Amino acid sequence: MVHHMGTQEIKTKRLLLRRFVPEDLQDFFMWTGSPEASRFIMEKPHKTIEEAKKDLDKRIASYAKPDYYMWGIIFENELVGFCCGNEINEEIRSICIGYGLKKQHWNKGIATEATQALIRYFFEIDFNRVFSYHNPLNPASGKVMTKSGMTFEGRIRGGSLLAGEICDCLQYSILRSDYQL
Repeated sequence: MVHHMGTQEIKTKRLLLRRFVPEDLQDFFMWTGSPEASRFIMEKPHKTIEEAKKDLDKRIASYAKPDYYMWGIIFENELVGFCCGNEINEEIRSICIGYGLKKQHWNKGIATEATQALIRYFFEIDFNRVFSYHNPLNPASGKVMTKSGMTFEGRIRGGSLLAGEICDCLQYSILRSDYQL
């Protein structure tokens, strides 16, 4: 049984993963409003700061739920993106990891470091399987998953909705038994 702990602060070597706060709005809009930065995440880009504020407010309100997992990624004292756990399956104790970063912070190992921290966190609260998937047009995301210890499972045709478009996805996972706590 999963012992849901919600979004708790996590520190890594270079990052602070923490809950979003209202003061994050400008930074939040920098990637959620960018068609390029939000191209491979599940939402369509926000067209206005008001749309971003509604989304941010909804995320902040969701912290009241013990099975809500959504972190802002702080790197060098700047909110540079997010990471999350969703698509929870209680029966098999499975959770999906997602992430997104401002473009200027791509290829710095930030997504990998955040993903590794979430994998550890989710296994510590008794999830059995952590998985993630990406659009085939975004191979850098697959590298994050591989570097985080996940194993490629296969291509799921028409298996995802990314940036409002149905697309194939390449799925990876790691099991608790594969991981050394």
